[in-house]
Amino acid sequence: MIMNLPWARLSARQKGRATSCTPLLLLLFVGCGTDEPSKASLFEHDHHIAAHWPNGLADLSTKLRSRMKSAKSGAQFHEDKDTHQDEHEDEHRHGDEHAPVPLRDQIEDLVDWVAEIAADTNLSEADWIPLHEKSESVSANLKANRGDLTEEQLRELESLCQLIDDTIPKIPEQLPDLRTPTS
Repeated sequence: MIMNLPWARLSARQKGRATSCTPLLLLLFVGCGTDEPSKASLFEHDHHIAAHWPNGLADLSTKLRSRMKSAKSGAQFHEDKDTHQDEHEDEHRHGDEHAPVPLRDQIEDLVDWVAEIAADTNLSEADWIPLHEKSESVSANLKANRGDLTEEQLRELESLCQLIDDTIPKIPEQLPDLRTPTS
């Protein structure tokens, strides 16, 4: 009766090989442990978050205006006095990791982020679309005409900031509850 079991039919040599593989299989299934708790996200290791990344639409408008003011004065770089900078200076996504981001690039970044920042709010699509379209238009103009900002570009940037400011009050505090009421 014992001979009908699969293990009993194995020769001594086959049993030895199977037994020697057991620790390896056990290690494979158990894996290597660590004392660190597992992370829900490895985002901070994969992506650099720019120091000029805004905290919301209002912050984006404020940062854009402060950089426009610096650009009007002829500055090439912008120093935020009211935002925290870590031990590294602001880094740009296309250049040297430790080089400060030129003012013009920061302005372009902020304009490019308008639609993304707005999409992270509870703003309706009807209110989001004008922000997206205006930021795309301003971004295309900035990229097509490099160099110092022109008066026309500064007017477009101010118009975008005003549109952002006009849109902020339209953001609902929380999403509406669309569930059907139960009796």
